[in-house]
Amino acid sequence: MRLRRHVAWIITALLFGAVVLPLLVYYTGTMTLGPYSGGGPLQFLAAFYADVARLRGAAWLLLLGPAALVVVWRVLVAYAWPRPAA
Repeated sequence: MRLRRHVAWIITALLFGAVVLPLLVYYTGTMTLGPYSGGGPLQFLAAFYADVARLRGAAWLLLLGPAALVVVWRVLVAYAWPRPAA
């Protein structure tokens, strides 16, 4: 049961890093820097996935960043709050 919760959190974070976070980056960029020269949000996502396929570090950091934060948080919580004695 606990393993399923850990995996569910990690999968959710990966989906967030794969879909939501790149779109947030796109919209933040258009608000602060102006229009994206490559097109709209779908073209930005396509360029992002192409960069992931090309093993670009920034794209992988954006993709895996939320999952890494979830893993670090889960480990810290596991060690900060020990289980009660059974």
